[in-house]
Amino acid sequence: MIVAFARKIRSSLASEYLLPLLLLTGASFSCVLILLFYGASVQDQMQLEREEKALQNVVKSASLLVRHDLQDYAKWDEAVRHIDQRVDPAWIEDNVVAYLGGTQGYNQIFVLDGEDRVVYSWKDSRFDTRVAQRRLGPDFMDSLALVRRIPQDGAPIVSGFSRANGQIYLFATAAIVPLTSKVGLSGPRPKLLVIARIVDFDWLTQFADDLPVSVVRLSRSRDDTEQQNVAIRGLNGAPLGWIGWEPFRPGTLLRQRLAPGVVFFMLIGAMAAVLILRRGKRAVEDLQQSERRARHLSDHDMLTGLPNRRALMARMAVAVSGGTRLTLLLMDLDGFKNANDVYGHSAGDLLLQNAAARIRNLARDVTVARLGGDEFAVLIPSEARVSATELCVAILHAFREPLRIGAYKIRLGISIGYAVSDPERTDRESELLRRADVAMYAAKAAGRNCFRAYEPELDDSHRLRVQMENDLRLAVEEGRISVQYQPIVDAATFEVVAVEALARWWDPVHGNVPPDVFIPIAEMSGLITGLGRHVLLTACAAMRDSKFDLAVNLSPAQFWDGELLREVQAILQETGFPPERLELEITESLMLRQPQGACEIIDGLRALGVRFALDDFGTGFAGIAYLRQLHFDRLKIDKAFITAIESERRAQDMLVSITGLARACNLDVCAEGIETAEQARIALMSGCNRLQGWLFGRPQDAEHLLAFSSDTASRVA
Repeated sequence: MIVAFARKIRSSLASEYLLPLLLLTGASFSCVLILLFYGASVQDQMQLEREEKALQNVVKSASLLVRHDLQDYAKWDEAVRHIDQRVDPAWIEDNVVAYLGGTQGYNQIFVLDGEDRVVYSWKDSRFDTRVAQRRLGPDFMDSLALVRRIPQDGAPIVSGFSRANGQIYLFATAAIVPLTSKVGLSGPRPKLLVIARIVDFDWLTQFADDLPVSVVRLSRSRDDTEQQNVAIRGLNGAPLGWIGWEPFRPGTLLRQRLAPGVVFFMLIGAMAAVLILRRGKRAVEDLQQSERRARHLSDHDMLTGLPNRRALMARMAVAVSGGTRLTLLLMDLDGFKNANDVYGHSAGDLLLQNAAARIRNLARDVTVARLGGDEFAVLIPSEARVSATELCVAILHAFREPLRIGAYKIRLGISIGYAVSDPERTDRESELLRRADVAMYAAKAAGRNCFRAYEPELDDSHRLRVQMENDLRLAVEEGRISVQYQPIVDAATFEVVAVEALARWWDPVHGNVPPDVFIPIAEMSGLITGLGRHVLLTACAAMRDSKFDLAVNLSPAQFWDGELLREVQAILQETGFPPERLELEITESLMLRQPQGACEIIDGLRALGVRFALDDFGTGFAGIAYLRQLHFDRLKIDKAFITAIESERRAQDMLVSITGLARACNLDVCAEGIETAEQARIALMSGCNRLQGWLFGRPQDAEHLLAFSSDTASRVA
């Protein structure tokens, strides 16, 4: 058969082409074999380096994470009061152990005095003064001296690994020092706060799911088998244990699977070489055309014709690998789901096409992609002529005009978040996408139809939302959000004339959660409407029979909720609270987004008799034009302007200027943050009508407030 095939080749090809053909075929297959073996070896080595780097990052990140968990508890005025000045076990358990031990999983928590003796040990009612040193080992003992050599006004904290009693521990040691000058240490050597956890296989598996490794183990000695090892080192650099894993060898596996096929196709290829040459040109052309068509379909969205997520990530990878700094805009259409439900999926497809065209027309020279659903992205390289802020403003402006779908005009908003690539990260593409996504959800939480730039602080809110959203949802559903009231007094008589309702959340697991933590979570998770309704309803019912005006804050999400007017009206009817005694407070940021829309909402509520106050004046960008356009009744000066009025003449002048501006706009003025009688006197002389602050009372329950308010003036005087 082979002889017959050779004769057919010789008869169909001129003799001068036969030898070059054989040489070319042999050289080609030789190159294939060489590349197969060499490529497999290189791929195995690259995979091994990636796995080793990933595990090294885990060890490094673990040390940084325990340091991060401890630092806010050690450098804290309250910790100085309740730990350094006097050891208060109940306070430690409520404020330190509840989170670090209960939530974060640290099973060793100690307090050491100035002589490095244990004066508090979690879970040990009876303890030896050296129990921490014996449990955590020599590296921990070395950390004590290191911490004490760090200046107290810096960050006196050391974290790392230690080994004792056959166990490896991840620990952090920090000096308990004040954050401000309001408190002082009890002695020359501050007490130390120590947290630690056992480094075992369970701890390691928390990270293994995200690692590019197949098998991970933890041992106290290095394994000299085929497994790879990464050292866990103490403070002095000596290895305490080893993380071992079986490296995944993709190149070897691929070579083993391909070898039989390569040999087989070498034989087939040799016999088919002539046919390939004779029909090669046409086959290559057909293949190229098909490849271009398949690549286009795989990299583009069929509905809009824009690049898809896969294409966007590939372009990001190419640009980042070339050293280009990127800005990624991530945007989501506000109200698309409702429009899709009302007008049908066909109209929804047309909306997406029109929205894509509108974005593409504004971002002509950069990549525009559709990531799926109603989510779009724009990738801006550093050399592009358009900036992220300019493009965000242009897109928001464009979406003020409704989209035309047949005879319908459908108005959609758009929320935009953007982030700039970080050249120091190894996961640059995925991290850039994550940061832009966090920023986009921050824009949605801020009221939608706006844009936000990524800031590291946004990650905290994102994590809190994941951890606490379910607990907060349950608390709102069960009505466990309490309401406290802070007195507001007449500046001339110091008599209580109003109260401000403030939401408070105490949870059995999280303890007292500050409002600046759970309010953003409520906004991002869609709970703010129910929470705001609960606070307003509770406050109106509690203050109905009192003589006081009631001030209630509105979050951005509440303010821009289309049901706000109907909800306020229903609550006033249900509780019988007089609308003229209700004052709703909003911040300056609400006005900047849509002044005309804000004016319509304010006028609608004022028609019910409700009054409005501009809260935290001076911290944003409100100008005279906004104060004239929007119909406010009161201006509340932020406490930042009050703090320095006793010591700085310029602060007093600024206060007088603000009150003068308010009077010119026919607004009453309330000064927040009054803590001393002198501040109250200066605020009165500057023209403030009302005062609010701890001088006149802290937030408290309604029953205490009603009893407390009767003698406020006499106590302050």
